[in-house]
Amino acid sequence: MSYVHSHADPAARAKAVIVVGGVHALFGAALVLGLTFSGVIQTDEYTPIIDFPTTEPDPPVDPVEPVDPVDSYIPPVAPMPPLDLTDRTPIETIRPEDAPIDRPVELIPTPLPTPTYAPVQPTPTPSFTPTFARPSNRQSGWITNDDYSASDIRRGNEGTAGFRLVIGSDGRVDGCEITASTGHSSLDTATCRLITRRARFDAARDETGRNVVGTFTGQVTWQIPE
Repeated sequence: MSYVHSHADPAARAKAVIVVGGVHALFGAALVLGLTFSGVIQTDEYTPIIDFPTTEPDPPVDPVEPVDPVDSYIPPVAPMPPLDLTDRTPIETIRPEDAPIDRPVELIPTPLPTPTYAPVQPTPTPSFTPTFARPSNRQSGWITNDDYSASDIRRGNEGTAGFRLVIGSDGRVDGCEITASTGHSSLDTATCRLITRRARFDAARDETGRNVVGTFTGQVTWQIPE
């Protein structure tokens, strides 16, 4: 389609009409030639034709159920020897009067062993009377007024100390403990220290007369001299 401007020049309008008519003539000629053309166009390219054979599907196969194996093993059997039934050896019999007489067997008893007993040892009687540990030096010399310390005298510390001694088998004091305090630690400490250093004992003895560990108890009264 062409559009013609209404204000164009008449010469230009005539020229445009001629061009449009020529184009329409060319299209008409091409259309006529196309309808009358009956030739075959040959090309050098080869187009292969593949013939696919038509195959029918295989018929369905019924499933096979598994069968448990059958144990067909038969253990071998040893052949049995043939029985000989032709032996007719008579069985020897013994008459009652010819049978041997059973005699009783004489049983000799086995003497039982005579039990032996070990003699009972008599319990020994103690040959010594046990004794306790006893002082072997004067108890009045264990603690004296000279043992009062100046600080205890100045403070007026007095009192009675109870003590318990452990006496070794050699008669010496191996341990001391205060069983009743004077109320002053200085006096209690001095009591065990002095007695342990100065006291001597005859050791305790057991029932055989052997020296053993013993104990001894006593008390000391601390009093400031006038």
